[in-house]
Amino acid sequence: MFSRISISAFTSSILPVALGLAAAASMAMSGCGSGSSVSNIQVGPITFTDMNGSPLKNPPTALTTGEPTYVDVTLTNDPQLLGADWSVYCGSALPPGTPLPPGEPQNETCGTFTPAHTMSTINGLPPSYVTSGAGYVAFYTAPPSTPKLGTVTLYAVSTSDHSKFSSTTLTIGGLPISVGFAPTPPATLQTSFPTQLRVVLNNDVADAGVNWTVICGSSDCGSFNPTKTTSAVDTIYTAPATVPIGGSIKVTATSIADPTKAATATISIQ
Repeated sequence: MFSRISISAFTSSILPVALGLAAAASMAMSGCGSGSSVSNIQVGPITFTDMNGSPLKNPPTALTTGEPTYVDVTLTNDPQLLGADWSVYCGSALPPGTPLPPGEPQNETCGTFTPAHTMSTINGLPPSYVTSGAGYVAFYTAPPSTPKLGTVTLYAVSTSDHSKFSSTTLTIGGLPISVGFAPTPPATLQTSFPTQLRVVLNNDVADAGVNWTVICGSSDCGSFNPTKTTSAVDTIYTAPATVPIGGSIKVTATSIADPTKAATATISIQ
C-alpha cells in the first residue's frame, strides 16, 4: 500500500514538471522559428540618392577622386529595424565564397561613409515624418587619389545578419592633369645662354612629372639638363650656339602620366 501511494504521488508530482519542460521546449523551438525571420532578411540593391533619400534619375557609375554621393539601401524582413552597416573595398566585387570585407575597419584610402550605419527605410524612403534623410542615407566620399585597381566596391550589410548584403562597384577616376609654366619662360635668350625653366602639375597623383623637348628650324635647338622633372623642379635649358633658322625655338613640357597635357613656350634666340 505504501509503495502504491508513493508511486502515485511521485507520478502526480513529476507529470506537471515534465509537461512544463515540454511546453518550454516547444516555446523555445517556436521562438527559434519566429527568430528565423532574421535569416529571411533581404537586402535590396544599393541606390544613389539626394540628401533626402530620393533616388537619382541618373545614378553614377563612376566618381572622380574626392567626389561625394549619397547612397541608400532597403531591407525587408528586418524585424528589429536594425538597418545596414556600410563599408568599402578597393577593387571590383570579390568572387562568391570569398570572405567579405564588411566588418573590417574603414579604409580611408578607399573612401569613407558618414555615417557608417543607416537605419532601415520604409519602401526605400525615410518615414514621412522625417524632414531629411539624416540617419537613413549614407554620405560616401571617394578616395582622394585613384585606387591602384581604379575601382571601389560599396557594401551594405544587414546589421542583423551579416551574411546578407548588397554591393555595387564604381570606377574612380582622377581629376584631369594640367601643366603650366611657373614662372613664364623668358621671351628672348642669347645664344648659348642658360636659363631655368619650371612647370607645375596639378592632379599628377603619381608625381610622374614631365619630359622636356625643344624644336626649331635647325639641327641645333639647344638642350635640357635634366630632360625629365617633376612638378616645381627646375631644368636648365641652354640656348643653341647659333641663331636657328626662323630665329626662335619652341620648348615643351609634356606630362608623362597624360601625354595629352603639355605646356609650350616660344623663345626668340638672338
